[in-house]
Amino acid sequence: MELLAVALLGFAAYLIGSIPPSFLLARYRKGVDIREVGSRNAGTLNTFRELGPWWALLVFVIDAAKGAIALLLPSWVGVPSWAVYVTAPLVLAGHNWPVLLRFRGGKGAASLIGIFLAFVPAAAMLGAIPGVLALFLCRNGIVGLVVGFAVANILVLVAWVFQVEWLASGPTWQKFALCLFLTLFVAVLYGISIRNQLMLAIRQRSVKTAFYGS
Repeated sequence: MELLAVALLGFAAYLIGSIPPSFLLARYRKGVDIREVGSRNAGTLNTFRELGPWWALLVFVIDAAKGAIALLLPSWVGVPSWAVYVTAPLVLAGHNWPVLLRFRGGKGAASLIGIFLAFVPAAAMLGAIPGVLALFLCRNGIVGLVVGFAVANILVLVAWVFQVEWLASGPTWQKFALCLFLTLFVAVLYGISIRNQLMLAIRQRSVKTAFYGS
């Protein structure tokens, strides 16, 4: 029964992840498919470019909430805590390959932020500080995300190695491994989506080309 309950929660997490706020708002506001305009990504940054900051903020909040809910589901229904190792990846899978959009969705960065905030809130919030600074200094959201997630993962690692409880409640190697895995999962998917841009950046030896305009 326990395994069945976890499997059902995993399925629920996938369905939650499949909710596509950017697609629905773009259809409602402009009658367009967000995946066919701008950067062709069903996420916060493309919503910002196509619909403006307030609609992008709404998309970000909803997508982040999806990740947080997937992390909190096991504790809400009383299944073992290890179920988060099932629900977290599956909510990202739902966001990236939503059944409602024929398996063509976003990249999962906002949902990953929600997961971090629910899973390791102190590390996530401390990591957000350099992330936000990088965003404003470089004027690029992707750079901010890279810095923020990198710092957050380092803090989770520190919490595990030195058993800093307040930094990541109940720090274990499994918690660090999940955070790192999910971060690399999102990073690899993003890298694949801009592989031509990355190849151009390598040829030009330009970090700016790798991140800007994506």
